Amino acid sequence: MNYIQKVLAVSRGEVKALVSSWYMLGFVTWIPLMGFALIVAIFFAGVPRELPVGVVDNDISQLSRMQLSNIESSATLSIKKQYNSVQEASHTLRDGTIYAVVIIPNHFEHDLRKGMQPTITVMLNTQFILMSKILHSSLTQVLRTSAATIDYVASLVDEERPELAKNAVNPIQIQITPFFNTYNNYFLFLVSAMLPALWSIFVVITLIIAYGEMFKNGGETAWLKRAEGSVSAAIMGKMLPYLLIQMAWGLGVVYFVHGVMPWPFAGSWLILASAMLLTIIVYQLIASAFYALKFEYASALSFGAVFTAPAFAAMGITFPLMNMGGVAVAWHELLPISHYIHIQISQANYGAPLSSIGTSFAALSLFLAVTPFVYWRFKVAAKGWVS
Repeated sequence: MNYIQKVLAVSRGEVKALVSSWYMLGFVTWIPLMGFALIVAIFFAGVPRELPVGVVDNDISQLSRMQLSNIESSATLSIKKQYNSVQEASHTLRDGTIYAVVIIPNHFEHDLRKGMQPTITVMLNTQFILMSKILHSSLTQVLRTSAATIDYVASLVDEERPELAKNAVNPIQIQITPFFNTYNNYFLFLVSAMLPALWSIFVVITLIIAYGEMFKNGGETAWLKRAEGSVSAAIMGKMLPYLLIQMAWGLGVVYFVHGVMPWPFAGSWLILASAMLLTIIVYQLIASAFYALKFEYASALSFGAVFTAPAFAAMGITFPLMNMGGVAVAWHELLPISHYIHIQISQANYGAPLSSIGTSFAALSLFLAVTPFVYWRFKVAAKGWVS
């Protein structure tokens, strides 16, 4: 047989082993489907609604009630409870029942009518980084709008024309034009990165399990014989069926976000598919390297889990890369999915030309340097299989 025939012979044997094992079959079918579906279900709403906040109204006046009404009218906010004291509210804030507390001071209306500037205090639970950011933005907008309304009404007394009063309150008009995620939707922001991160875990863990099942059942000799002693053909034949399966999952995930969901794909599917193919190959080689370190199933799974599980946190999506420490940046660079996600976002959102993402392709290609190690370790081990 020529080299390609050897690879295909090994792949056919792997497919037979795959379909005959409910355990392995689950890892390439319903288990990833359930994982992807769970993430989609959690973030499907896209925009957070009715986040619970608490209120301490120390003034109980017409203007303080107007502030509470404005907060309640926001689609993002919901007043869960009014508290009698800051201490009572802060206790509820700490246990996670509410995410923020709005404190309206004593003499709020009186001070406003006297032309003074009373302070409305907002306490946020910043342990919930995303929630606190959303609440900060929403509460700031609501309270500023309320303040502007009060100033506008007051200015009407002094101005003959309404437009002059409006200009006095808001002399500068600001236009903000959002690009790429015009819906400000967290589904597009989070899920389009979380699904590839989970996908990368399945790429690595599935191949490690395939190696583990084969060695556990003593199938390494038959595996090598199908390749007629060619170690590289045996490795490639082992990887090929899972490469095709993971390619289908990867393309399916991106198509769901940018085909089924209402966000268009701005770039080249060919460029994205090329990056995806390279990413799968790189992760499969890394998975092979993990197994080849000791040829121990449990150790390889541990290495694979440690390497892939924290990927989402280090991708630079939810936390800016420029604000990461040196160790975090190094970990980011050591993850193939970090470079892949840059290509995916650049293609899906911006339609970036190939020249602008060449460094990401180059970074992915550097991981191919693990190939000689994988070949050498399996080559040495193979001497014991045929003896």
